[in-house]
Amino acid sequence: MQELTRIALENDMDLILAYKQGMKLAEIAGLSVSKQTSFATAVSEVCRDIVLEPNDGLLRLGISIKKDKAKMLHAIVSFSRAKRNEGSQYAKRLIDNLTIAEVGNKTEIGLCVNLPDSPAVTDKIIEKWNILLNHDPSVTPYEEIKRKNKELLLLAEKLRASELQYKTLTDSLPLMIFTLDTEGNVTYANKWMQDYVGGPIDELNAARWGNVVREEDLAAAWTEWQHGYETGSPRKTERRLLDKKTGAYKWHAGATIPVTNEKGKIESFNAFLADIDAQKKVEQALKDNKELKEAQDELEKKINELNQSNQELEQFAYVASHDLQEPLRKISFYSDYIKSKYLQHLPTEGQMFLNNIAVASARMKQLIHDVLTFSTISSNKGFSTIDLNNVVQEAIQDNEITIKDKGAQINYTTLPKIQGIQVHLKQLFENLLSNALKFTDPATDPIIDIEGEVAGEMLTVKFSDNGIGFDDRYMDKMFSLFQRLHTRDKYEGTGIGLGICKKIVTLHNGEISAVSSPGNGSTFIVRLPVTQTIN
Repeated sequence: MQELTRIALENDMDLILAYKQGMKLAEIAGLSVSKQTSFATAVSEVCRDIVLEPNDGLLRLGISIKKDKAKMLHAIVSFSRAKRNEGSQYAKRLIDNLTIAEVGNKTEIGLCVNLPDSPAVTDKIIEKWNILLNHDPSVTPYEEIKRKNKELLLLAEKLRASELQYKTLTDSLPLMIFTLDTEGNVTYANKWMQDYVGGPIDELNAARWGNVVREEDLAAAWTEWQHGYETGSPRKTERRLLDKKTGAYKWHAGATIPVTNEKGKIESFNAFLADIDAQKKVEQALKDNKELKEAQDELEKKINELNQSNQELEQFAYVASHDLQEPLRKISFYSDYIKSKYLQHLPTEGQMFLNNIAVASARMKQLIHDVLTFSTISSNKGFSTIDLNNVVQEAIQDNEITIKDKGAQINYTTLPKIQGIQVHLKQLFENLLSNALKFTDPATDPIIDIEGEVAGEMLTVKFSDNGIGFDDRYMDKMFSLFQRLHTRDKYEGTGIGLGICKKIVTLHNGEISAVSSPGNGSTFIVRLPVTQTIN
């Protein structure tokens, strides 16, 4: 059956309305006057007993259609099973087709009347019938009230269905969807928002969002809200909100849209918040990567500039030192020649000056040699496997004369093989051994111990002596170029030796340090990788 109208059976006035609507439907359907009266009377008789117990019965009027042609008129009266209905016995005398059925806890009485042959009943005709039955001018005030009440009930039903549909929709979306009043209080929140804030919406309103928005952002958030309310324009924002489940603040993008009445006055706001925390982290990561890349590029640029500067400096040092040797050789040659041929003819003061020239030439020669050595230590290419025992023996052999002159005792343990540059490691060991032999107490025979130990991938070699030692306060200066802790008249040297040692160790990706105290000897500690990795 296609329903056209319905009437709630509550009192005697509804009984009159049921008769009238039944008569009206039969009339517009084309039944004869006698059949119109029979159908309407039968309907009212069935309804008569029901109106005695109000708020229970319901009458529905409609037609059944098959292949665009009306088949019959229908009247279905439903009521609770406990109700009596003697009127149906009388209605059977008026209507041949009457059925009684139990549906759930209700009883349904159906009355059907065949319609005469007629043109096809289209949707347009049915719409017209619907208007005639439901929108025809009311005859009595009660009928008008009944109609208005019916319209209100239908509207309320539609609103309930709409609210349910809206709630179902908003709860299914991974967004915080909510509504606000003009004071900024939440009046509705979907399930997603309630789960996120982890408590009743009343608590959120009481705290004025202070339990969700970061404290340092709260004042700015309410300022933006007030601006949006005053201007009446949609507002977009990004805020960090507390997730009560994790205890972490997450970035959310939000929008607030004002809802106005017909006069343009704001009555409420619709709003949503979407989680953009992952997006923010990606953006921050990209920003950090960009800044890191820029810093890396700048660092590489500075390194290239520094390398170029170092290469130019090394080339200058090499050329300058190399070119200085020729005039130095001439100075040494002529000073030696004058000393051998004319020394006895020179006054005492002249002999002293000539001797100073010879000493200065020797010192200059040693300085040029050390500068040349330092300038040539610039490449970490050419690593090979080196037996450090051979290196130690060569260093001892090169310092043999000094060792014999000072009566020094050299002790060393068996050292491993490591990857390195032969000539540089030999220079390192010679310099450290020479340094230990130089700074000794004339009253004590020097004792120098060379010990090596491998731990993991690193070799530690210690050069310990019983010399004069030094103050740890000068540790930072010791490995710098041209730095001396003693005067030249007492201990010879150019102040480059330990600088060469540091450069060699750095070239081998290692470290060098020392521990000492005045009068208690010194220990120089060298740490070198056993295996080298060249990029």
